[in-house]
Amino acid sequence: METSGTLVHARLDPVDGNHDWTLTWSNAGHPPPLLRTPDGNVAQLLEHDVLLHGSLGPFDRTEHRRALLPGSTLLLYTDGLVERRGRDMDAAVSQLVALLARHGNRPLDEVLRRISNRLAHPTPEDDVVLLAVRTPSIPQPQRC
Repeated sequence: METSGTLVHARLDPVDGNHDWTLTWSNAGHPPPLLRTPDGNVAQLLEHDVLLHGSLGPFDRTEHRRALLPGSTLLLYTDGLVERRGRDMDAAVSQLVALLARHGNRPLDEVLRRISNRLAHPTPEDDVVLLAVRTPSIPQPQRC
């Protein structure tokens, strides 16, 4: 049986000496991760390689890097959230971007619940998985 698949491999590393983080990722044909900055802007991380498939042969994967400010939110999701028959996948991703921009400053469990309630089909044909990670905000000094 010939198989294929998609994936995103991502790693977050703290930057020495400050509160920033570095995101390193490689995308093998998966829907683009989304990055919400603390000011509410959302970017699709569109850099990717081809999907995983035996007939494509082995080749080196490309890693991409992006600096993350304190309070940034990274959203990873499976294609089951945005892809289904009779629906434009680009329009669904645009709706996802808008939801993350509007609600991304809320607690992460609430963000995920809102996205799932708005975009996930009640009886999905494919897996629907969401993962959100927020970099720690800069601690505010205590006032006495």
